[in-house]
Amino acid sequence: MLSKRRCSWRERLARVMALTLAAGLALIAWPAVVHGAAPFTAADVCRSVAEKNLVDASAGWVRPSPHYHDGTWLRDAFWTTGYLGPQVGRNALDLFGRNLAPDGQAPTRLSVAGVPDQYYDDESTLLYLIWAIRDGGQPSDRLDQAWRWVSDHVVNGAYWTPAGNFHTWHDTFVFPSADVATYNQGLYAAAVLAAQRVGLAGDAEVEAAVSAYRSLYRGERGYGYLPVSKNLDYRDVSALVGQVLARTIFDESLLEDWAVIKTVRALPRAGQGFAVLTDRYGMPLPDENFSPRLARGEYHNGGSWLLYDVLAWTAARMAGDKTAGGAAENRLLSEVSTGTLREYLRTGTAARLGSSPARTDYAWNSYACTAISWRPKG
Repeated sequence: MLSKRRCSWRERLARVMALTLAAGLALIAWPAVVHGAAPFTAADVCRSVAEKNLVDASAGWVRPSPHYHDGTWLRDAFWTTGYLGPQVGRNALDLFGRNLAPDGQAPTRLSVAGVPDQYYDDESTLLYLIWAIRDGGQPSDRLDQAWRWVSDHVVNGAYWTPAGNFHTWHDTFVFPSADVATYNQGLYAAAVLAAQRVGLAGDAEVEAAVSAYRSLYRGERGYGYLPVSKNLDYRDVSALVGQVLARTIFDESLLEDWAVIKTVRALPRAGQGFAVLTDRYGMPLPDENFSPRLARGEYHNGGSWLLYDVLAWTAARMAGDKTAGGAAENRLLSEVSTGTLREYLRTGTAARLGSSPARTDYAWNSYACTAISWRPKG
């Protein structure tokens, strides 16, 4: 029965995407102004980009951008539907939930007909659990399956990420050995809160996960930050994503406010944003730290990513940094001034070697419009 339904929606989506692919060039060439001489507002751009990548709302199919027309990725759909709203979110979540692996692992990517699905050992199952609380609609047996898969990665509250690449959102980064990746650990702590809400985890598991997340903080010479992992002291703009989701979805703070603010202030700047991954001194990493190899300032090797820039400043703002809100808005406004949302921006030497990447109308960045409006409850 599952196989028959699966084939049906895949074939239908393949037809829809074939029709929309021809329109892709027109979508990319979006003008920078509307209403005469008036520029686009951030809301205009976020709405347009998110909606043009909602290929099939009833099937829950959201593509990352017109440049990615062969599948739907769980992490991209999580962020994009966070902007589009809970009904679209439930449809998309159910699509991934119906395709959990037998061991409970959520798919990284569901593909159009004829292209294999992908199940990487990454954060997708963590996001699935968090998403189930954010938008609801998942049966308890699926949540139990997913929680068991996640729990197999955990030792004393620490979520262990395997060696290699394709284990986090910055999937080109290569972990030299099994490690506690800060991004994944923060998401795990938020996922434990989700599991607690449905009776799958207890207070002790929450405390252990939060303690392991906090233990990653490194303080030195009067300042400190959350590094990319337990074993690596690189700077990572996405180290606070779990903190943001815990505060905005569960109204819980995983970290002390001072640790959040110091982490954001220690991030290396890149234009209006941050460089996503750098060494401890704020410099790009060697090319061989990535697979495929990346030039310095390119993609995950020090590129600037709008979504993670805004989420980092949102974490700082909610922790009490009075300058962070304005910084987040400036980063968003500098992005939408072109009338689109780009996947990322090259920085440093890479920015001078060529124009910005062609991947425009990148849907998950629409979540930045939601993030800058968040306020602590109470």
